[in-house]
Amino acid sequence: MYYTADLSSIPSTFRDGATLLSAPQARPAPALDTNAPVSLRVTPGAPITVEARLNGTPLTLIVDTGADRTVISPAAVERAGFAGQAGRSIQVVGVTGTATATLVTLPLLDVAGARIGPLPVIVYTLPATLLGGEGAAAPIDGLLGRDVLDAFTLSVDTASGRATLTLR
Repeated sequence: MYYTADLSSIPSTFRDGATLLSAPQARPAPALDTNAPVSLRVTPGAPITVEARLNGTPLTLIVDTGADRTVISPAAVERAGFAGQAGRSIQVVGVTGTATATLVTLPLLDVAGARIGPLPVIVYTLPATLLGGEGAAAPIDGLLGRDVLDAFTLSVDTASGRATLTLR
């Protein structure tokens, strides 16, 4: 069995027998200025968050310099139209212990002026203790890990209450 996103790559003798699979259609992303640093708010006692887009769907992710990989909740993946995306089961080890999650490759994540993808992410529901509870300013959709953060310079100025992400 073979998969392709380009029907013209199928030899003409086999093209009529090809089965077209349904896949989420990409939504237009807003124009991004990749040269401008993105300013983030730093609030004492609260995680630093960044806005991202998955298939045009807005996400709020915690900037997590201690996470090797980006983690996105199953609910956010579903909102973006990628429910049922093929993946493989993995074990993740973190501050909350060991858990089973799914490793899925997403086509593109828009974050802080960069379009990063394809990107393998961990699809997992974060523990409520990480989400900020009822007083959280916005629902948290996951963690932005070093797999994405390595494309940026992160500067944190707690005195001014600001952090910046600048594309390298």
